[in-house]
Amino acid sequence: MRAERINGVGVEVHESVDGMMESAAGKLFTRLRRKSGSVIGLATGSTFIPFYKHVSARFRDEGVSFAEVKTFNLDEYYPIHAGSPDSYHSYMWRELFSNIDIREENAHLPDGSAQDPEAESARYERSIADSGGIDLQFLGLGGNGHIGFNEPGTPFSSRTHLTRLTQSTIDANRPLFSDPSNMPVSALTMGIGTIMDSSEILLLAFGKGKAAAVAASLKGAVTEEVPASSLRRHGRAHFIIDEAAASGL
Repeated sequence: MRAERINGVGVEVHESVDGMMESAAGKLFTRLRRKSGSVIGLATGSTFIPFYKHVSARFRDEGVSFAEVKTFNLDEYYPIHAGSPDSYHSYMWRELFSNIDIREENAHLPDGSAQDPEAESARYERSIADSGGIDLQFLGLGGNGHIGFNEPGTPFSSRTHLTRLTQSTIDANRPLFSDPSNMPVSALTMGIGTIMDSSEILLLAFGKGKAAAVAASLKGAVTEEVPASSLRRHGRAHFIIDEAAASGL
């Protein structure tokens, strides 16, 4: 592993995906040992399946409790019912929550079946604020530089909102659906401003397909056309990536 700072962002480059996931899980457990009631922001997608495997294994081996932890996921498809196997609710219980001792009432996701998405977005913002704010936020990185489902052009000041997904995001995520023809084309997502309110941020990315987005985020212009470039203004944002994702640097 090698570590450096690039334009104000801490960057860890690992030889393997396992190495980067072990590092990220270690940072989470260090946080939980320091503050058992931490508020953790979580992400989904293919990047986080190996991460949650590492977290689940460390929970079994080390016994660090999640009983007092509150979690807030970045996003949820819209419209979708929580019980759908394709919802991020189902993903989180399948990949992580059923493997740890988190209390169901402390695991928060946007309601993808809410009749009024604007009201649901405002409710979610209030819930985060009422929890005391996010201590540690995990992020993935879209091939177009998106974080959460904040697509290129999303204002850096944005709060939780309903957004329409770009075609590139739809194309990337559609194969993950049990019925790809039925994938929603919108989502409720934390805004960039919401994400930036987090005390600390860890972005995980691996594979050659993320190299251009990593390079644009860390070395290109800070612009709303590359949402992840906003993280250079945070002060406590870190990228944990593999050699392939770092190849554009």
